[in-house]
Amino acid sequence: MQNMKSLLSLAAITAVFALASCGSSNESVPETNAEAAAATKGAETAMNLTDGNYTIDPVASTIAWKGSKITGSTHVGTLAVYKGSIEIVDQAVAGGFVSADMNAMVCTDEGMDDDTKANLIGHLQSDDFFGVEQHPFATVSLEGIKVKGDQAVGFGKLTIRDITQPISFPVTVAMDGGNVVMDAQLTFDRAKHNVKFRSGAFPDLFPDLGDNLINDEIELDVHIVASM
Repeated sequence: MQNMKSLLSLAAITAVFALASCGSSNESVPETNAEAAAATKGAETAMNLTDGNYTIDPVASTIAWKGSKITGSTHVGTLAVYKGSIEIVDQAVAGGFVSADMNAMVCTDEGMDDDTKANLIGHLQSDDFFGVEQHPFATVSLEGIKVKGDQAVGFGKLTIRDITQPISFPVTVAMDGGNVVMDAQLTFDRAKHNVKFRSGAFPDLFPDLGDNLINDEIELDVHIVASM
């Protein structure tokens, strides 16, 4: 599909998926929810988070994705949130997850007709990219939040095409009328999830790509609303 050649991208999501923000991280993480909570209690307590297990609202939550070509051209779109949860322990985010429905991927490029958008999404969902028939969901597992300077950073795992990689990303969390509201910006390397089409990480498959190279970094902008 010709327009796909200018692509990406899910984002993930999983998606998700977003989640170059902070990119992937091999940093060790707390082994338990209690340890994760303790690691960030100082920062999160200031937000006055209310303890409990919160269920993510798929309708109120959103995932936007963006992919780009080496020339600078981009494609953008959205993913549907499938399900997820957030756990608050001692007023700190101790863990959670969000799954994105890869079958609900949409292109929102301006100036592109519906047929071209459908062809683009069809290519993204094919085995060239995310293999959605075999891998219908992308998932971010949040293992906690740490503070680096004045920036809160979420850390955990991103699973796409059943391949799991560590990831970290800027995040904000607050209470709003009894709901937990979380916003995160993720960037992930699609090549690490075996998304190979026109990637510079697979020179044996795609030699001499030139201007046809599609960047491996996919951006996700994730907005989560969760309630008890």
